[in-house]
Amino acid sequence: MLRTLHTIVFVAALLAAVLAADAWLNERRSDRQLAATLASQNALIGQAAAREQLRDTQLAAALAAITAQKRRIQTPRQAADAIPSVMPPLPLPVSIHLPDLGSSPNQTEPPPASISIPQPDLKPLYDSLQECRACALERDATKKDLADEQTRVAALTRERNAAIAAAHGGTFWLRLKRGAKWFVIGVAAGAAATAATHR
Repeated sequence: MLRTLHTIVFVAALLAAVLAADAWLNERRSDRQLAATLASQNALIGQAAAREQLRDTQLAAALAAITAQKRRIQTPRQAADAIPSVMPPLPLPVSIHLPDLGSSPNQTEPPPASISIPQPDLKPLYDSLQECRACALERDATKKDLADEQTRVAALTRERNAAIAAAHGGTFWLRLKRGAKWFVIGVAAGAAATAATHR
């Protein structure tokens, strides 16, 4: 009878050891998979951040150039000379006529300028202005989309950090609690096995 009890305890201990080893191997495999996934995702995130930074740098340079051009243009004559260079490509040149200010010095307001737009330029100019309106609407929508995307990325980052913590067994206190539980179970099993062998 004692021999049978020892055999049962030995088989139970062996089975527990095999199950523990299998659980340990599965956990290590899961950790390696998680590490590989995180490494590849972090590489993608890094590449996306680098592309975003490059685009931001290029945009900042383009906006600085536009701002500098706007500051350089101070008079109506300078504006009249510069307008054709910033207009979309048109089939025929647009001419801007400024009246001679020397002929009537008593006027408080300068006389209006006139822009002569050839008829073939009207449709491309209209299309370009409509595209500018569409771009402004798209830009506003894109800014809102970006804000939503940044919120989503922040939430996914928190979720990823929680998944990493869970993969490593959770927080310190959760791991301590789980370890204490298994320690108590082990002590109880050992006490039961010891009590059974002393009978």
